[in-house]
Order: sequence, then C-alpha cells, then structure tokens
Amino acid sequence: MSASPATERIAAPGTDPDLLARVLAWLLAPRRTGEALRRTCRDRAEGGPDERLRAVLPAPADGQADAIASIAGTWRRLGVTVALVGDRAYPAGLAAGWPHTDGPVLLAWTGQAPGITPAVGLVGARRATGYGTGVASWLSATIARAGGHIVSGGARGIDAAAHQAALEEPGGTTVVLGCGHAVSYPRGHAAPGGLFDRVLDHGGSLVSELLPHERPHAGNVRLRNRVVAGLVGALVVVEGGNRSGALVTAGAAADRGVPVLAVPGDIRAPGSAAPHRLLAEGAAPCRGPEDVLDALGAGTSSGPARGPTGPDTPGGGTLGLPPDVARALREAWPRPVRVDDLAVATGRSVPVLLSVLTQGQIAGVLAESLEGVRLRRAP
Repeated sequence: MSASPATERIAAPGTDPDLLARVLAWLLAPRRTGEALRRTCRDRAEGGPDERLRAVLPAPADGQADAIASIAGTWRRLGVTVALVGDRAYPAGLAAGWPHTDGPVLLAWTGQAPGITPAVGLVGARRATGYGTGVASWLSATIARAGGHIVSGGARGIDAAAHQAALEEPGGTTVVLGCGHAVSYPRGHAAPGGLFDRVLDHGGSLVSELLPHERPHAGNVRLRNRVVAGLVGALVVVEGGNRSGALVTAGAAADRGVPVLAVPGDIRAPGSAAPHRLLAEGAAPCRGPEDVLDALGAGTSSGPARGPTGPDTPGGGTLGLPPDVARALREAWPRPVRVDDLAVATGRSVPVLLSVLTQGQIAGVLAESLEGVRLRRAP
C-alpha cells in the first residue's frame, strides 16, 4: 500500500504528497521529532528546504504505509490541510532562514490558511487579572477592527480574551495549538460550540505543527510560542510571571526581528513581572492600540522591495493606497489632509476612506494627527 494517495488528500496546494509521506514516516519512528529533523537538514544537507528534506529522508518502509494512512485519515476527517516548510502555502515569515531558524518542518491547519498579514501576536498569563483581560480585549478588538489579524495560543486568560475580542472584526484571529488537532485542549475551548468552533465559524484558523493525537505536555505547549512569533509582524506581552511562556514568545520574536511591546502594569502584581522585565530590557511600551499599529507599520515597512507602482504600494504591494487617495496626499505633502477634504478630493465616502486610511496606517505609509492624515515619507 502506497502512502502518497493518503497524503494527497491533505496536502496543501504546492505540497508534494510523497515528500510529506517521508516526513510523516520520520516523525512516526521512535524518538524522532521535527526539531531533530530540522537539525539533521541543517547539518547534513544543502539547498532549499525541499532539497534538504529529500536528501536526508528515505522513502517510507513498506510497514509504515498503514500508519501514515491512519494519520492522514485522521487529519482528513478533521478537515486539516498540511504544508511543509518552504512550500507556497507555508507562511513565509515562519520559513525564513530555515533550517538555521527554528520553524517547524510541517504546519497543519483547519480553517483559513495561516500567514495572514498584517498580524499581531497578543500573549500573556493564563491566570490573568481583570486588567489584563480587559487590555487584551481592547487591543485585540481595535487592531482587528482596523484589519490587523490577531494570533495567540488559545490558552485561558489573555489568549482567550484576545481571540474572543477579534472574532467578529474584519481582521479575524488564528489559534496556535499546543497539541494535535484531534486532542480536545483546553477542554472548554475545544468543546463543541466552544471558542475554537467560534474561531472557525468566523473565518479564523487552528494551527499546529504536531501530529493529530499529540498531547499538550509542557514541551509541546512551549514549542508553539515560536510559531506565534513566526506568524506575526508585532508581538505584545500583556501579562505574565517571571517564568511565563510569554517571555519565550518574546525571545523568539526578537530573534526574528519582530517588534516586541509590553503592557505596563501594577508594579505590585505578579502578572506584571514579564512585561516589566521586557520593558527594562528595551521592549517598547504598549500604551494603546496606536502603539501596536505603529510597530506593525515599522515592521512591514522593511519588507520586500516596492513594485512598479512606487510609493503608492507599501510593504511590497500588500496594502497599496488607491491611486486617487495617494495622489491627493502627495499633492498636499507635507501638510496633513482632513478626511472630509479627502472625501471631496477623491469622491469617496468617509466610511470607505476610513477603512483605506486605517490599512495605510497599519502598512506604515500614513501618519495621523489632529489635523488629518499625511504620508509618512516625502513622495
């Protein structure tokens, strides 16, 4: 029995089912992990991710076909799609520098494909305070309303508050699981009608690097932190203790050059330890959603080179301003333009303009003041 027909049914567009079967065969063998496979590719092979994987992975043995088909069948029943590192469906930010960086060898998801940009990570304590969950909800709802996508770890406390607040907003939300898709954890969130079902119902996604039945032990839960960091353009630590997993996420983000922000809190509260430590180490203070949007814009502005449309196309063309809006702002430079005046100049309605301008702020090409909006840089 060949393993590839089973993997064909779960492979993302652009993912080779045969290579996916080889990866699964490796992961199903005793004492072999995705991290060990990454290190093997780093030390023993050259080329792109697929070339390295092919160089170190043999074809599955005859006796492994049934086990691979079982794993693939479980994923298929759960509606899971799988991509390998370097494939076009695998998030580029997470794959950057692999295998010298620590992105997982595979990524499995239900719902919308991961890697949405612009994205913000909001992380923090499970035993959160009312202040922490309130701040997380405020930041998440405002950023998602502006079109930013919210990414977190699906745990209770800060994570849950962030996901919940983003559900019905345009940006939406992604949950990075600390277990496989077939494991109900946390039980309340994974129960029918719980938070995870609501995330999917509102167009979000559940992402995991783990095989479907992998349990959420401490190592797996901490592994997901680097996935959160690799999916976002800015990371906010809301609350957490001295040994919080949020600090691990912050470290992974900093290693990838992702801006890290921390929410100041009560100096007497244990949950302020993580953000205050980050602030002391040089993280930017998060005083509100505007700080996060500014950091996200700064992160995207150093992305791919602009295309042929020039300054009207920020961040490599992902959030370009409409030509008439860009023209009016260029003509007014360096003076800001009131939204009402911009509506007259372009013939666009104010609600439509507000959406366009918010996207421009997220992309880092627009600055807003009491006098109106202007281009951040000279045209």
